[in-house]
Amino acid sequence: MSNTFKVQSTTSTNMRAQIGVKVSIVGLAINLSLFVLKILVGFLSGSIAMVADAVNNLSDFASTIIVLISFKISSRPADHEHPFGHARFEYIASAIVAMFILFLGFELGKSSIKKIINPNFISVSWFLYGTLIFSILVKTVLYYYYMQQSKKIDSIVIKATAKDSLSDVIVNLGLLIAIFLGKIFSLAIDGYAGILMSIFIVYSGISILRQTADHILGQRPDRHLKQLIKQLILEKPGVYGLHDLIIHDYGVDNYFATAHVEVDAAQDIMDSHDILDQIEREVAVQFNINLVLHMDPIDLNNPEQNRWGVLVEKLVHSIDPGISIHDFRVQKTDQQLQLIFDLKVPDDQARSNEELRAEIDRSVRKIESDAKCWITIDRNYATETVDLITGDVQQS
Repeated sequence: MSNTFKVQSTTSTNMRAQIGVKVSIVGLAINLSLFVLKILVGFLSGSIAMVADAVNNLSDFASTIIVLISFKISSRPADHEHPFGHARFEYIASAIVAMFILFLGFELGKSSIKKIINPNFISVSWFLYGTLIFSILVKTVLYYYYMQQSKKIDSIVIKATAKDSLSDVIVNLGLLIAIFLGKIFSLAIDGYAGILMSIFIVYSGISILRQTADHILGQRPDRHLKQLIKQLILEKPGVYGLHDLIIHDYGVDNYFATAHVEVDAAQDIMDSHDILDQIEREVAVQFNINLVLHMDPIDLNNPEQNRWGVLVEKLVHSIDPGISIHDFRVQKTDQQLQLIFDLKVPDDQARSNEELRAEIDRSVRKIESDAKCWITIDRNYATETVDLITGDVQQS
């Protein structure tokens, strides 16, 4: 089987922490140097924007310390209090970096407004221009370095730091243009330039915070990874279906997964168990994912169940071709025919769960008036089972 997706092993996770520490040290050295340089130039020239930019570099220095700490903590193995490891701490660190950026943006905005109310001309020198140009070049190189390393180890916190460096480039470029135009036209536009830069910084912080929140709240798993796992499972002899594959992300390179696998009900249960065990081991080796499988036995030699399965599948496809069924089984009593199945509903299906159940129920009763349906609806991992006769709801 073709496999281009590989979750990193423990060894590469340790290397990931080493790269994170190295990147952090580079960032610490550069930001501290820029802070010292800019704070001196800012006070000597009287530029509030330059002083604010120096404080920005000091903020970058502090946030890089947080990045360094995050790599130390997130690389720790699982323990009694944290059975799924510490990898998600990187998301927390990214949120803290975003808060630093937002704080800087608001503070720069306040200082710039004061500068607009009480304007003054700054002392412009070639040393001031040189400092800004040097800062732009250094931060541009640092941005590309951060992005390269973030892609190498798939780090959201380094990517956030890279965006912060790009913000610094734009801020310094704007400041350079503002000082130049102010000198040429004898205008005190230092404060206005600071306002524009503060808006950009706040936007950058919100963007990072939103992305981090998505990771913390949970996102859909990588489509390619999910497809590879499905392919591996369905290729195994003795497997007749797969559904409810859920991949849990507990930080970068820290995945757990669950799925339901359909096997022949007539097959010896130990043989079926061996098949599932083999799949779990292969997924662990190929993807470094802890997979737990649930066995769903299906009756392959039940003509009536197969007939009803085909009928119900046609019914749901007439409602929406994107809807699929699984876990289908038929139970007969003296008084009633019970159809029990799960319904996988696509995200773009506008009908509510109740409307879908009612429509399917009406269609089934046209074929068999005494039929009773139990339908479990899967929609974005939220499931509930409803008895269409009594209206009872079971949620999970």
